[in-house]
Amino acid sequence: MSYRIIDDGHISSPQGYRATGVSAGLKEVKSRDLAIVYSTKPARAAAMFTSNAITAAPVFFDQAVLSRNRDAIRAVVINAGHANVATGQQGLTSAIDCAKIAADELEVPRDAVLLLSTGRIGTPLPMDKMRDGIRRAASELDSGGGRRAAIAILTTDTKPKDRALALSLREGGSIIVAGMAKGSRITAPRQSTQLCVLTSDVSMDAGLLARSLEQAAARSFGRLVLGGEASSNDTIVLLANGAADIAPIADASSWEFGAWQEALEIVCADLMQQVVRDAAGGGKIVQVHVRGAIEEEHARMIARTVAKSAAVRRACAQANGEWGSVLIAVGASEADLRADLLEIRIGTVTVLQEGIARPFEQAAAVQALSGGEIELTIDLHLGTHTAVAWTGTSE
Repeated sequence: MSYRIIDDGHISSPQGYRATGVSAGLKEVKSRDLAIVYSTKPARAAAMFTSNAITAAPVFFDQAVLSRNRDAIRAVVINAGHANVATGQQGLTSAIDCAKIAADELEVPRDAVLLLSTGRIGTPLPMDKMRDGIRRAASELDSGGGRRAAIAILTTDTKPKDRALALSLREGGSIIVAGMAKGSRITAPRQSTQLCVLTSDVSMDAGLLARSLEQAAARSFGRLVLGGEASSNDTIVLLANGAADIAPIADASSWEFGAWQEALEIVCADLMQQVVRDAAGGGKIVQVHVRGAIEEEHARMIARTVAKSAAVRRACAQANGEWGSVLIAVGASEADLRADLLEIRIGTVTVLQEGIARPFEQAAAVQALSGGEIELTIDLHLGTHTAVAWTGTSE
């Protein structure tokens, strides 16, 4: 596969997309806080939503829209400052009104608009500000506005997160995959990151697109563990408008689909890493690698349990070489394992082998824990399945 990262690429880098972000006065500190991503052509859509039983009005709204229209989405409206959750019927009415305003301004069908919200829980959307912001954003859309959109969706984040990648296909054509994300201190997605929008000019059946997104999310955002609970607003949306001059990708076993899938996963993994680095702030990034599991699900269980462990993150933050917390987290995961086969490494330093503590250079372990990025490896020596989880330690 031949691909390249687009310098200064953003959500509107693929053909046929426009975007912007404006200040609508939705956040306490004046900044861009409302974004629109617009496709000049009807786009097929795939989406994944929070696993939390408490869902925000925009999540409920999007699920309803996508149940009847996955083939002709035209716009995504994202607001920061107000999550529009725990707002009852008023919140749903506000979501419907926002979609109507955007549809009218963009001159698209009302069931062609999706909504994402993030911010304070339990406060109604200030509809006068939303109305003015949507109208202004709709009038300022352009193909170079992706970075403004990425800035507008931030809440506790310290920097925008976006990426665009160009993929060359065998027939000489090319497609672009792009994305933007937000998510910082409270992110523990089982299905998606806190908020993420992905765009492409590829042409693909909606069912195949959904399958592609699910796999890409599982291999990227699904490995992210920061905080304790999934947000009520967690959403990933993927739009594919077919604006690139290439044949539609219709076969999941084709070379073209494999190349597309790799490109999508690269973009998603890049965005996920930007989220975890921002969440860590001046702290450390921790990668938990689990190998040798009987089943992939067991590997994931262990990786997530270790990554969620406050004791593990504290040991990593303090760089004290204390590895017992890792062992305890592995045992608490409820995954299948044999203690007499277990191996644990901190960086390249083996601290446990065949279930028995091994002598090691304390200074080497401390050094492995002292950098900005730490690798913890747990090898079960039971099978061939693996999993990775990412987490971070705050400053």
